[in-house]
Amino acid sequence: MEMVMENKSLDKHFSIRSATANDLESILEIERLCFDSQWSPGQFSASLRDTFLLFEEQGKILGFLIACSCNLARRAIIMRIAVHPDYQGRGIASKLITAALDQFRQRDLKCVELDVEIVKNGARKLYEKFGFKVMQVATVDYEEDTSFLIMKLLLRPPNT
Repeated sequence: MEMVMENKSLDKHFSIRSATANDLESILEIERLCFDSQWSPGQFSASLRDTFLLFEEQGKILGFLIACSCNLARRAIIMRIAVHPDYQGRGIASKLITAALDQFRQRDLKCVELDVEIVKNGARKLYEKFGFKVMQVATVDYEEDTSFLIMKLLLRPPNT
C-alpha cells in the first residue's frame, strides 16, 4: 500500500507504505531514539509479515506503525508506533494510525486494541481522538510501578 498526499503542515509530499527488509536500518535508528526497552532486529523482521507501515518524506523514513492481526478473530493489535524525535508533533503518528485503521476496515476487522503506559498522557489523548476507549488497567511490575492502559476501538465498516 502506498499513499501519496500533500502534507500541509510541512508543505511537502509524503507517502505511507509497507516496510521491507531494506528499511530495517532506518527503523532500528528510530527505535533506538524513541524507546528505552527496544525490540530486536528479529522482532522487526518477523513483523514484516503483517501490518508494518512507514511514513516517508522525501525518501527519509520518519515513523512507523506495527500491528498484528487475526482475520479469524477479526481484530488487530497495534504493537508499536514511533516517530523520529525531530519530527514529533507534526501529525505523523495520526497519519499512520489513519492508514492502519483504513487497512483494518478494508479487511473487515471489527476491533483494534493497543496498550499505552499510563504516564504517556499525550499518546492516550491521541488514541482517544480516534475513538479508542480505556478498557482495563494492567500493572506488569508493581515494584517499578509500570502500568498500562489497555484501549480498544470498535471499527465501523468502510463507507458507513
